[in-house]
Amino acid sequence: MTALGPPGPRPPTPPPEPAPDPPPAAVLPVAVQALLTEYNSLRQESLQAISNRIQIMNFAFTSLAVIMAAILSTSVSPLLIVPICLVFIPVSAKASLLIWLGEYHRSQRAGRGVAGIETRINEHLSEPGLLSWESGLISTRTHMSYPYAATAAYMLSAGVLAHVVGIYFLAGIVDGHGRTPTLVVVVAAAVYALAQEAVFFRFFLRRWRAIRAFSHSQ
Repeated sequence: MTALGPPGPRPPTPPPEPAPDPPPAAVLPVAVQALLTEYNSLRQESLQAISNRIQIMNFAFTSLAVIMAAILSTSVSPLLIVPICLVFIPVSAKASLLIWLGEYHRSQRAGRGVAGIETRINEHLSEPGLLSWESGLISTRTHMSYPYAATAAYMLSAGVLAHVVGIYFLAGIVDGHGRTPTLVVVVAAAVYALAQEAVFFRFFLRRWRAIRAFSHSQ
């Protein structure tokens, strides 16, 4: 029998193979990267315009409500109430509405630009439906118009209400001068108020329709 000697040393364990390198990340074309930068910029501009619209209306609603409440609930002189109601409040309401309309136009322009960039990025990447939020809103006309119409109606009605209150107090001031002078003054004030509201409403409606037509054109 052959004597068994002590076991020999084990062969060294081979080192583990290194893990394969991860595949390189996909690099977007330079044109697409530039479009994405512009896309993000326009999205931020649209959001900023929306925020500005909300702040403008909050300030306008609060200030007009406080002024009207102060006029109707305190013993303010009618000589002060008349110019406030016939001039200051209607002009302030219309100025606020025009500023609001400018911010609305700004957000719609930005949205229109975002939709165009979405289409261009999709074309570059050959993925028609990759980005479609703004372009989908435009193509399907999924745009809530009633909140904006309600805001415009409220501001326009604030001017009309102020004119009515101003004419009422104006009639009280001239009432002691006889019926005919009072009637003449009231009619003149009413014609002034109607002309002012009609001219502004026509201008506002024309601008509103132009902005809407541009925003939803294909």
